[in-house]
Formats: sequence, structure tokens, C-alpha cells
Amino acid sequence: MRGVFVSYLFITLLLASTSIAEFQINTRTSSNQANPAIAMDADGNFVIVWSSYFGGGRSNDIFGQRFDPNCTPIGEEFQINTETSGNQKEPSVAIDNTGSFVVAWQGPPSEFEKDEDIFSQRFDPNGQPLGDELLINTYTQGRQQHPKVAMDRSGAFAVVWESERLEIDTTVVSCQLFDVNGLTVGEEFEINLLDDCRYPDVAMDPNGKFAVVWMEDGSSNNLIMVRLYNADGSARTKPLDASTIKFNTITRPSIAMDANGYFVVAWDGDPNHASDDDIHARLYDPNGTPLGEQFIVNTNLADAQQYPQVAMNNMGEFVIVWESEVQSITVERDIFCQRFDSLGQQIGDEFQLNSYVEGDQKSLDVVLNDNGDFVVVWQSKGQDGSGWGIFGEINSMEDFTDFDFLSLVAND
Repeated sequence: MRGVFVSYLFITLLLASTSIAEFQINTRTSSNQANPAIAMDADGNFVIVWSSYFGGGRSNDIFGQRFDPNCTPIGEEFQINTETSGNQKEPSVAIDNTGSFVVAWQGPPSEFEKDEDIFSQRFDPNGQPLGDELLINTYTQGRQQHPKVAMDRSGAFAVVWESERLEIDTTVVSCQLFDVNGLTVGEEFEINLLDDCRYPDVAMDPNGKFAVVWMEDGSSNNLIMVRLYNADGSARTKPLDASTIKFNTITRPSIAMDANGYFVVAWDGDPNHASDDDIHARLYDPNGTPLGEQFIVNTNLADAQQYPQVAMNNMGEFVIVWESEVQSITVERDIFCQRFDSLGQQIGDEFQLNSYVEGDQKSLDVVLNDNGDFVVVWQSKGQDGSGWGIFGEINSMEDFTDFDFLSLVAND
């Protein structure tokens, strides 16, 4: 009888250690779907947004799809942007505890203008728009691009973006705060005013305190910088240098924060060549004090490991996912993952997420809930039958490889 129990236990563990198979996000498959972003509420429901290419005068639009915790679609995919002229792209999404969410993206003021602005649209928990599409930036000269958004548990949110300032011939990181009704709190302000600063990201705790990370472009010695803020937008710290190892490649850093304000920053880089990039990370306490030095996330040190995204739950556990270059005649990538406990210790080994490996996999994002379940999304070439499609997978922080099955069998 015990042998039967062991057999059932083995099957249970095997199923528990296997993630839900990849699932397709986009319904419309014509042409390319790109740059997905994801956010999850307190109940495990999540929303995924992406840019969808239409061609003609419309170019890219921003689309979304809502899901329940079992990865079952809630309703149909829906269009987020109202203005359809020009190229709408680079979406970011954040959600509050009730399931209300906000999407930010970049797009041209009109189809005839080359500059770009930052726009947003708020939605209620049922996916219905709250008010009209909103222009975020007040400084409208030059290009405003690469927006990121973070939201607290009440629905107040912050948007950060890269702002080209023509009068000082540099690029800065700008920020605008909003209250729970979507009204601006104070004026647009700059996170930094030194050097060229690019690719910001933002994370927020449940009470509205937030941290911003960006890459400071120093040509031969780039830096990853982070700065902490109070909920009212007042600075808590000066800019802090997260990176301690020189690198000169371009990266898009990622940041995530738990309920107590602990946060983790991830980026890619190498002192000499982008083809040798590794994934680096650093863990911080709520006051911005580093909890140790920066560390390498990836185990495979061959080829380029790039474009990490990090998610953290309220217990301080976190997961980092990234693109891993595959050696081939045409450069292709797979999606890899490493899990960490709240002390920054690895949980199990790094592993590949995508099972479809025929084409290229890139442009990923990740969310992690308090139960230890995380959802990863990315764009996959050729998998939906037409160009790029958006795919996802749900996995667990649990590591079943440490289970001593052989000892259990021996004691049977």
C-alpha cells in the first residue's frame, strides 16, 4: 500500500514541479505583436498589455487582455489607446489591490510629428476606461519615451520616462505623480540633471513610497543609479550608485519592491563587450542601504545574457528573468529564470522557461504573487502563425528538486 502511496506522491510532485504550458495572449495574430508588460492584483488576477501593428495610418496600437489566476482570459482583448494615428508603443502597466489599473505608453502628438509624448489610460477592475486618454508630460519639446508606471494599493501612481531636453542638450529622467482619481500631484519633476540618463524604471510600496532606477550614460563607464522618494514626491536620498563593476554596454535596468520597502535592482553588462553581458543584481533595505555587493544572477556565462526583468512579492522573495542568446547562424534567444528567497539566496538552479524554441524569444516581463506563483510574458517569433506573438507561462517559487524521493523509496 505504501508503494502505491509513493507512486502517487511521485506523480503529484512531478505535476507540481511542472509549470503550466505556454499560453497565447493575443487573439489578433495578423502581423506583429510586441513589447508585452504585465501587472497582477492582490487576488492573482492579471492584465497584459502590448503593442499591435496594424499598418497604414494606424501603425501600432496598444492592446490588453485580462486573466484570472488560472490564466483563463476575462473577456476579450481590448484596445487601450484612443488616438490611432502614428505609432503607439512601449506600454507599461500597474495595478492596485482592487484590480483597477493604469497603462502608460509613448506616441506622437500627431501622425505628422516626429517627436513623441507620454500618454496614459486608467481602467476600473472590470476593464472599463476611467476618463479619457491623458497626456502625461508637460514638457513637450524633443522626444519623451520609454515610460514606466508603478501604483500603490489605493490606486495612486507614478509615471517615469526618458525626456530629451533640447535646451541643455541632454536626456533626463522625468516623473509625474497622480492621486487615486488620476489627478496630477504637483508638477512634473526631474529625477536627475546630470549626464545622459536613459531607460528609467520605477517601483512603489503599498503606501506610495517609490524608487526610480536608470542607466547613466558615461560612454566608457556607464552607471546604474537609483533614488528613493516619499509618496509626495520629495526625495529621500541622493542618487545612489548601484553598480560597482565598470561596464560600457547599453542596458535597461529593472526594479521591484516589497511591502516593507526592500527592493532589488537588476541590469546586464560587461566591462568590454555586449556579447559577453551577464545579469547583475543588488538588494537594498528600505533606506537605500545595500544588503551586500552586486552579484551575477546567471549560471551560464557563455554568450550574451541581457534585458533582465525582476519581480518581488510582499515577503521579499524575488525572481529575475532574462534573454539568453543562443549560438546559431541567426542570433536567437531563449527566456531564462532564477528564483531567490528574501535573503537573496538562490532557490534551485536557473532554468529555461520557453518550450517553443523554433524562433526568437525576447522582450519579457514578470510578476510574482505572495503565494509564490509568477507569470512571465514575452514575444515569440512565428509561434502564433504570423510574425511575432505574445506568450506567457505561470511557474512557482517552489523548488522540488531537493525532495529526497530515493530515501522515501528506500524506507518503504
